[in-house]
Amino acid sequence: MKVSKYKLGIIGCGNMGEAILKGILDSKFLRSVEIFAFEINKERKEYISGKYHISFADSLPPLVENCRYILISVKPQSISSLLDKLKTCFDYKQNVIISIAAGVSTNYITDRLKSDAAVIRIMPNTPAMVKKGMTAISKGLYATAEDVEFAKKLVGSLGNFIVIDEKFQDTVTAVSGSGPAYFFLFCKYLIEAALKNGLNQTTSEMLVINTMIGAGEMMQKFGMSADHLIKMVASPGGTTERALDKFIENGLEKIVLESVESAIKRSKELQDILKKENG
Repeated sequence: MKVSKYKLGIIGCGNMGEAILKGILDSKFLRSVEIFAFEINKERKEYISGKYHISFADSLPPLVENCRYILISVKPQSISSLLDKLKTCFDYKQNVIISIAAGVSTNYITDRLKSDAAVIRIMPNTPAMVKKGMTAISKGLYATAEDVEFAKKLVGSLGNFIVIDEKFQDTVTAVSGSGPAYFFLFCKYLIEAALKNGLNQTTSEMLVINTMIGAGEMMQKFGMSADHLIKMVASPGGTTERALDKFIENGLEKIVLESVESAIKRSKELQDILKKENG
């Protein structure tokens, strides 16, 4: 096998691409001289180059030729056209794809590249930007144990990770991939409730943000069920119990379940759209 000049090639340097890049460099898993990238947005390219001091390819072929592992960090709607361009220079004996595209299966990528491509699918979330990410890793048909180990080290620099069967990736996307937005929305409403009841913006945000962080730390470190932790806060007949009763009365459980299932459905719809495009 040809010795690659760079350890990792990154296609797409948007928010998640940057988060992964930052985590890799901060953890010292890779050095900037070991990373090659490609980005079509000139301003974004200049920003990433100036901040992280990595090299950029002017086109896809040099990146593919010089990198064994290729991280695809583009939006799902851009994946088809990207793969069509990649297949002209992709070498399945040399290159390994690591994709973060939501709703895009490893089989789809393999079929689109028209080869026995080794593909690893990962679903990180945006807390990776502060090294608190949660990532699910799935192995494609032709990926090796060595490829999975590389992916583990890569995402391990972003926070925590699990390895799962790919059939569960739609659920992971709906729960942890999209999950930060759900918590942000709940925090937004909690802040608005505080404002409507007399607190100012700064105070409201400080109370809500630190409460969310502290509650997450308790769940992680205490090793107790959510029900047990709820009982620690909610005294019988108290204020917390009254609020929780109102959440239940208004169908919060049903709202959460239906919302997650809606996100799962959308992930599957995106896959169906891609399959139709692939003809």
